[in-house]
Amino acid sequence: MSETAQAPTAAVNPNPTSWLQNLGIAIEVVCPALALTVVILRTYIRLDTKSFGWDDGLILSAMALSIALAAGSIKVMKELYIGIHYYDVPMPFDPTEGLIWIYVVGAVYQPILTLVKQSVLVFLLRFSGIKAGVRYVVWATIVFNTVLMVAIFITVIVQCIPIEINWHPLVPGYCIQQFTFGVAAASLTIMTDIVAVALPFYIFLGLKINKNRKIALIGVFMLGVLVTVVSIVRLYFLAQNFHDTSPDKNFSLGFCVSSIECNLAILTASAPALWPLIRRCMPRFKSTRGRSYYGHHKYGGASHAQQGYIRTTDGADSGIGLKDMSGRRVHTEVRSARDSDEEILTGTGIMRTTKFTVSTEDSQSRATPIHNFDDRTTHSKISSNGSL
Repeated sequence: MSETAQAPTAAVNPNPTSWLQNLGIAIEVVCPALALTVVILRTYIRLDTKSFGWDDGLILSAMALSIALAAGSIKVMKELYIGIHYYDVPMPFDPTEGLIWIYVVGAVYQPILTLVKQSVLVFLLRFSGIKAGVRYVVWATIVFNTVLMVAIFITVIVQCIPIEINWHPLVPGYCIQQFTFGVAAASLTIMTDIVAVALPFYIFLGLKINKNRKIALIGVFMLGVLVTVVSIVRLYFLAQNFHDTSPDKNFSLGFCVSSIECNLAILTASAPALWPLIRRCMPRFKSTRGRSYYGHHKYGGASHAQQGYIRTTDGADSGIGLKDMSGRRVHTEVRSARDSDEEILTGTGIMRTTKFTVSTEDSQSRATPIHNFDDRTTHSKISSNGSL
């Protein structure tokens, strides 16, 4: 009597997981959490210094979409078994829900990056001393980014007709060349990333401020280069996903690069706005010479507590001996290229340098001696020469 040996059948886990998928989910949670923390701090210091602007509103919008991107990405990873070996995927496998979430994630991705870049560009426009040519370039970039965002968004929405083909591939219809579109959109995004990094670098390079402060400022904005690097890495994984025909191609974290890119962009765009908060929490970073610039002074009766004050230079000789002018009636005329309080980078504690000269005119001093200072009028003319 013979017995037929049968191999034991392993039970299939209906909800498989792996260390790689758990790592991917952690990335999708930690990256938005870090970005959200920085955005909350940025919003707090901007509201506290009464300098909340359009650039802050754009960052808040990008942050809201980034949270939606993270939630959708986690859903995709679970529904399509991203980070799971193909032989651990339970059968039968219905990808419909996962493909729907991929469609949502794809629609949200581009607006996040565009809103962050627009925030940086609007931040630059808050300078009153930017040269006209640079200002035109900034505005042209803003317009181009907006048009590009709308065009890519509409294309993503209607890339397949009917739209249902995106999650039901067997439905009769038509789709564009998705790989070609993806590469073109990613390439244009990288190009605008480079412009968004180059413009602040060019503008801040011309600031007449302390050398160490200038290096720190440029260094913070140059962190945006990391976003461009991540964008290039994402483009690589995009191409790999379209051309990889191996059954185990989903055992990868390439899908998480989009979340890293978007949240890193929010972090680097918000970092400069945290400088006043850092100075407040760490007084050793606040120089004694800069203390008066953050006090509650008034010039000509108009309070400038909201926007900060004009700093002339970083040198030791930058102050004006006001006590030497006591007893005189002084008439001061301030001339600037633009009538604006934005003589500084609002809310950052970074001052724009204004170079000025003071001259006195006394028509009576040559004729007769003046013994009563109350009858003497001094005219000081201050002309701004701090355009960027």
